[in-house]
Amino acid sequence: MQTASNTTHPLLATYTEGQILFIKWMQANRTLFVVFNECTIERANIVDVLKTSGSVYVAVPAWIAVTPSRKAHRGAYFIPEINCDVSTLALNTNTRGRKAGSPNVKGRTPIVVAPPLTPVI
Repeated sequence: MQTASNTTHPLLATYTEGQILFIKWMQANRTLFVVFNECTIERANIVDVLKTSGSVYVAVPAWIAVTPSRKAHRGAYFIPEINCDVSTLALNTNTRGRKAGSPNVKGRTPIVVAPPLTPVI
């Protein structure tokens, strides 16, 4: 298991605009989080803050929840970015894919309403 001493720096080489916005949101709401070892936050605490703060976010982002190097222990994540200066983070300039927050409409099939059934006598 990792310790706080080797996780006080950001874990990603570059960050998307959406990731940076989430980091800024976490830093703005830092007083609502219970932070252990400088950068370890429990999932339940993050979810509670998401629900009670009126945030536009509805769940822990996958870039935090799915990444193995962020797992501190069961139900807790390393999020060292909560302590960093966001202006020092490298921005990912990759323009592939959807923009953060845009609806996924590509490939969506239209809803077809079936005609009402008539009873057969």
